[in-house]
Amino acid sequence: MAMPTLRGRLLGREIRSIRQAAGVDLEALAARSRVPVRQLRRVEDGYAPVRFPDMVACAPVLGDSYQRLFALSQEAHLPELRCPWGVEATRALDLLHETATGVHTAGDGARPFTLFFMPQGPDVVFHAHLTCAFFTEDPAETSAARELAGAPPVGG
Repeated sequence: MAMPTLRGRLLGREIRSIRQAAGVDLEALAARSRVPVRQLRRVEDGYAPVRFPDMVACAPVLGDSYQRLFALSQEAHLPELRCPWGVEATRALDLLHETATGVHTAGDGARPFTLFFMPQGPDVVFHAHLTCAFFTEDPAETSAARELAGAPPVGG
């Protein structure tokens, strides 16, 4: 079963925000687009990949953003997100702080990081660089971060 990813969650939040700004609830969007409510909800929760026909069907509500959002959906499965400091990095950090069940910051060592324990989906490791924010859900990286944090392994 697919799990939500950081990129998927960010995409879903943006789609939800646009839909709500248009004053359309999920059921109305489903009726207009003929995309099942369950599928739309999974997309907004960061679980499901977004299919192009679904984006085209939702275009009247999403407006001109549907092509950009579809392009972002094609990268939603990628385990890393590197973005310059600014709006995108802030959105990612806000989302992580709102949804993580725990946070561990390790400042000692050669590479400081923050580990976000996610209730669903992979944990996220955040590294702050001078010019960008770097987030990864790579299993090797999250496993090493859990070990450094003294947290039990996933499922353990």
